[in-house]
Amino acid sequence: MSAGVVASVVAVGVVAGGDEPVLAIASPYRCGTGVHGTASAASVTEGAADFDGDGHPDLAFGSMGSVAGGAGGGSVEVAYGTGAGTGIGRCQYLTQDDAGIPGKNRDEAFFGTDVVARDLDGDGYTDLAASVFDWKPGVIIMWGSEDGLTRATRVAGTDGSHVSWGDDPILDEQLVGGDFDGDGHPDLVFGLGSGKGLLKGPFGRDGNPAGTARVPAPRRPAPDTAGARYGDLLAGDLDGDGIDDLVSFHEADRDPEASWGARNRPVSYLRGGRDGFTQPEGTRLPDAGEGAVGDVDGDGCDDLVLSPRGGRTSRSSVTVVYGSQGGPGQRTTTVDRDTRGVPGEEPQDEDAAFTALDAGDVNGDGYADVVAGAPRWDVYGHPGPEQVLFLAGGPGGLTGAGARLFDGDDFGAAPGGAADFGAAVALTDLDGDGRADLVVTAPGSDTVDGVVYLLPGTPDGPSTAGVTRLTGDAFDDAEGLGLLLGGGEIAR
Repeated sequence: MSAGVVASVVAVGVVAGGDEPVLAIASPYRCGTGVHGTASAASVTEGAADFDGDGHPDLAFGSMGSVAGGAGGGSVEVAYGTGAGTGIGRCQYLTQDDAGIPGKNRDEAFFGTDVVARDLDGDGYTDLAASVFDWKPGVIIMWGSEDGLTRATRVAGTDGSHVSWGDDPILDEQLVGGDFDGDGHPDLVFGLGSGKGLLKGPFGRDGNPAGTARVPAPRRPAPDTAGARYGDLLAGDLDGDGIDDLVSFHEADRDPEASWGARNRPVSYLRGGRDGFTQPEGTRLPDAGEGAVGDVDGDGCDDLVLSPRGGRTSRSSVTVVYGSQGGPGQRTTTVDRDTRGVPGEEPQDEDAAFTALDAGDVNGDGYADVVAGAPRWDVYGHPGPEQVLFLAGGPGGLTGAGARLFDGDDFGAAPGGAADFGAAVALTDLDGDGRADLVVTAPGSDTVDGVVYLLPGTPDGPSTAGVTRLTGDAFDDAEGLGLLLGGGEIAR
């Protein structure tokens, strides 16, 4: 932790909890970042996290880097908002060596690789659920309070995925949040094909969910698919029935020598419902590497935004599979560098593909917009530009009108692909003005410091005026550890 903030960290203490003392997580501390923008009477918008209940949205980042006592042990960084533009007032650095978090730092536990922000116990404060792989795949919930995230519990009885055609390595487990049974309480999914992969809210402070239920395994994408690596999970209401659905991503029959067009990246759809998940027979989704969910055409159904893979697809394209009352897939749109209004040229190497996506209303017009990040995350990738593309939604859906391109070089990120600018992106309203702000991570490496950039949302899209820059040293600057700030996920 930075020497300048050590003195202001409140020591871990004991908090009375029922008849037993409960160890508390170290309190947030002032991180000293600059405040930009104009102060406003902020209110937390739907989908934004507020861990301390002060009405100002907060951010949480999962980082896959090393920690004291654990190479690849993983950590979580929390940035508490002030309501003044994109300014950050307090920071919090969390690892399993915190007395209030179950477990201990160890090699390749990857604590916080996936992070989900929801009010899981219904007390009015946003909580933070994080995946961990210390002794078996599991979930730890850090509970919100007026002081921020203060205590944590491991969810009891979690299971892993069981997919007959999946390669199913332990570190491919995924975590996502949503209301999958329509009862108004946030749920978690952790385990495709598991009889208790759906963890139903509300959760008790002992870590027990209100109940569990089966999550079906996705269908085999093709008869000749021998196996697949589990890639990601998304949640959203793709049929407008008020209940979240589940989308899963895979990489089938991996061949490191295969060309871009020959790679098989199947995407599967499970429809949420009061009686459990179902698999509609007629729903077929295009192959994709990553995705996001948002209503880009304003029809009341969430749309599935994909970074497509395979075939003759452009490496820098975005495909929208529009939602409808009949489910997703009845209409699609693809936007790429040849689309009118989209800046920049088509990259010639596959390392420039979009690997991070999010959707939210940046310009305040009522339609979800899209951001797509193209870092060069693979350590064996070719050097080149690292970029984030902004695309605006509208009544006709996603188009190139008003598109903007942000290059890591323009923000002072390490050149040549060393910063991984755009490794994670998020759109969330940090100041309560009704416009989502753009969050971009550049995790860096053991030799390049991690940075998070916060760009204010405006009627013209994300603005480069008044950018807040949050460095890894605001959380931890232990020599030689390599924080990889935001290298995992931004909590949603």
